[in-house]
Amino acid sequence: MSESHKDIIVVGGGLAGLMAVIRICERGGTVKLVSLVPCKRSHSVCAQGG
Repeated sequence: MSESHKDIIVVGGGLAGLMAVIRICERGGTVKLVSLVPCKRSHSVCAQGG
């Protein structure tokens, strides 16, 4: 049986979105991150005083 390949898109560069991208990459997946604002300006980062 052949292994299927899935294209993964994560929407949002906040804490949850970035953690999802990290976990997918750790498992050998290919992922694209789409964010309305640069990750450095996400709500998660801004809430921490970034």
